[in-house]
Amino acid sequence: MADEPRGTTAMSVLELATMRAREGHGDAMAEALPMALKVVAEAEGCLETGVLRCVERRDEFVLRMRWTEVAAHEAFRDSTDFPRYRAIFADHLAEVVGFAHYTEI
Repeated sequence: MADEPRGTTAMSVLELATMRAREGHGDAMAEALPMALKVVAEAEGCLETGVLRCVERRDEFVLRMRWTEVAAHEAFRDSTDFPRYRAIFADHLAEVVGFAHYTEI
């Protein structure tokens, strides 16, 4: 795959998680999410992270995390680092709209 980020493989999985900030907390959420993703980036099996903010709905965000495999993401969710990651933005979070894992085809 020509457009793969450095260090990824065709077997890696891309997790996309959509989150919505509490009313009036969009800017604070936009500041907190990149800091939270630094915790994720240190996790074993994490290859890359990023965050997107919706143009039309400024309180909506998509987190992009590339993992070596789904099991690496599951291990992170079960680790002591997950609560630390979540605490960084928890006061600004209204809901996690959803998340899923994707592979290149």
